[in-house]
Amino acid sequence: MRILKLVLAATLASAPPSLAQAPWRTAGVYVPSLDHVLADSIALLPPAPPRRAQQEFCCSHKHFGVTVLELGILEVVPWYFNRHVGDDSTAVLTFDAWKRNIEEGFEWDPNNFNTNMFMHPYHGNVYFNAARTNGYTFWESAAVAWFGSFIWEFFGENNRGAVNDWVNTSLGGIVMGEGLYRASKAILDNTATGLGRTMRELAAFFVNPIGGGNRLFRGEMTRVGSNPSEHDRYPDVVSLSGRGGVRIVGDGNLRNDGRSSMFFELNLGYGNQFAVTDHAFDAFSLQLQLNTRKSRIIGRLSVEGRLFDTWLENSEKEQHLFGISQHYDYIDTESYEVGGQSVSLTFLSRYQLSNRVSLITKFQPTAAVISAISSEFAQATGRSYDFGSGAGIRTFASLRHGRDELGSFMYVMIWSHSLNGAAGDHFVHFTTLKAQLPGRGWRPGIGAELVYAARNSVYRDFPNVHRRNPQARVFLVLF
Repeated sequence: MRILKLVLAATLASAPPSLAQAPWRTAGVYVPSLDHVLADSIALLPPAPPRRAQQEFCCSHKHFGVTVLELGILEVVPWYFNRHVGDDSTAVLTFDAWKRNIEEGFEWDPNNFNTNMFMHPYHGNVYFNAARTNGYTFWESAAVAWFGSFIWEFFGENNRGAVNDWVNTSLGGIVMGEGLYRASKAILDNTATGLGRTMRELAAFFVNPIGGGNRLFRGEMTRVGSNPSEHDRYPDVVSLSGRGGVRIVGDGNLRNDGRSSMFFELNLGYGNQFAVTDHAFDAFSLQLQLNTRKSRIIGRLSVEGRLFDTWLENSEKEQHLFGISQHYDYIDTESYEVGGQSVSLTFLSRYQLSNRVSLITKFQPTAAVISAISSEFAQATGRSYDFGSGAGIRTFASLRHGRDELGSFMYVMIWSHSLNGAAGDHFVHFTTLKAQLPGRGWRPGIGAELVYAARNSVYRDFPNVHRRNPQARVFLVLF
């Protein structure tokens, strides 16, 4: 009877309105109107499952196909450019070359410092964000960065894969990728319209091109809708400061060898540094320094993100937190270059000295997974720097009035034992002492800083080298 009523309802739905709406008799059987039949039939159907709210913006689920497609494009396009535009002989691929790469394994390559320590990590960032901006978690995207770099090293060129490229692209790409992903998400506002919306989208695209491209193809750049739940906290957890001025840089000393130039420094802080969270990189920092009178404008790029944290003490007067942090560093001084990937144990403390004044300290024993440090003996490898691994410490102290920094001290020491290059050990020291008066409103603040960078290299087969690079800076705190 139930099936009969459903069939009858479907039949009457296609009947003329006059026939469907009027009661009628056939063979002595009374058939009710269509409205009654439909109501009775619908009542017999099982309840429909609740409709899931449609997600207007990515990502309610993981886009596996799109991730694979984008990863493939990121592998093929550089190869095509090298092969057909750059006419690079290493891009001529054969099965024999692939077989040899797999059988012989990794080697160390002779590429220049900028390529190995900046361009490779940046390319790893696009591998990472091919997954991250398509719904995958931090750790899943990290695995994609390792996989994407591995595929390129063994199958993107006909020479053997470079172990330094694989590690730098993967580890550096993870740190850069998550930092740029979070920064771009903080810039975006799905509720904005007009010129403000356009400027936000362009800025986010510049910061994270893969994420911007995905928003463009998904139609999200112009779509107006709600923001993710975490968006409301961005103004509270994102801090941005900039300063610029004149620096005098010496090679050995300031008095006889000092040369003046301009510099601009941007500092981005993300997340509450004194909060324990469940996700990697809920707290990270980025420092970018741009210099004039140099062949390469980037003087420093450092990114640090916390992978894990837990409280040691959390009281009104003192807070002590333990964490594990991941670092990426690229430092190009006038007299030498230093860069690498490292992991540290982080002991972070805050002492509340008064209602408004606090002292923040950080102590980080560090393991340098891979480091690159200048060497004067290129004949050992064909490179102007050595690859190595080692350990070190990072220390930091900052005196603050509210959210304004009054002064700070930083000391970093890295020891690196050469794994490929001139045999020996490098000891790198980097010290800064800064004092500043913050601005108010539209008035900029002022400050001064002393910087001392040094490298002591002890070689087995060559003379030892000691380089000193002192700096004096005067600057305006712009924002």
